[in-house]
Amino acid sequence: MNTKKMIGVLLLVFMLILFSTITWAEEERWCPLCGMNLKMYLQTGNRLTFSDGVKTQTCSIFCAAQIYEKRATEIDQWEVVDYETKKWIDAKRARWLIESDIPGVMTAISKIAFLSLGDVQKYQKSHGGTINTFDEALNRTLSDMGSDRKMIMARVAERTKMGKDLAGKHGCYKCHGEEGKRGSASGWNTLGFSKKMDNRVKIKEAITKGGSGMQVYEGKIDEKDLHSITLYIWSLRPMK
Repeated sequence: MNTKKMIGVLLLVFMLILFSTITWAEEERWCPLCGMNLKMYLQTGNRLTFSDGVKTQTCSIFCAAQIYEKRATEIDQWEVVDYETKKWIDAKRARWLIESDIPGVMTAISKIAFLSLGDVQKYQKSHGGTINTFDEALNRTLSDMGSDRKMIMARVAERTKMGKDLAGKHGCYKCHGEEGKRGSASGWNTLGFSKKMDNRVKIKEAITKGGSGMQVYEGKIDEKDLHSITLYIWSLRPMK
């Protein structure tokens, strides 16, 4: 390979790396509904594209269905991750395996998607369940939502208790006061804090990125501890 071609190849590789880095930086890190890590739950990920071109990714069809309930007419495209290939596919063309023994995400009844009939049949043979269409999966999600919310609330309560202890372990109370109820830094139970941190993702970003005198916790706290602490902080917000 001559020098010009070599330079061209290297330039192309550099541009691809740069583009992928920029693209990742713009991607969502946590589910906008529940705050769970999207990479950890990629295999059950759903992605909605709205009529204005805006996209949002969720950890599960459960969280996506909550958006659907409020903005059904605005959704132009619904994608889901193929459980086998881990690639994005059209959710409406997918075969959905429901009620298998694979643990569900945000639901007691597992709902996972496949593009290939062969793949879904393979998983059905190993894990049970029934093969369904997208409409059937969505309708089942909506009908299960009440019972699933009760299950989630019980799990959140457990994680919140853990978060209270973990916040102390990671030194949060040194600045935010005992139990996070005001110290040299903002109390998590104040109206001003709750207005600024009006969703779980903002709380996680504040913890990991730091700012306003707060240290950066990125890389110093694992994702499960981060989620538990976030749930505890969220539980302290003043009720309207």
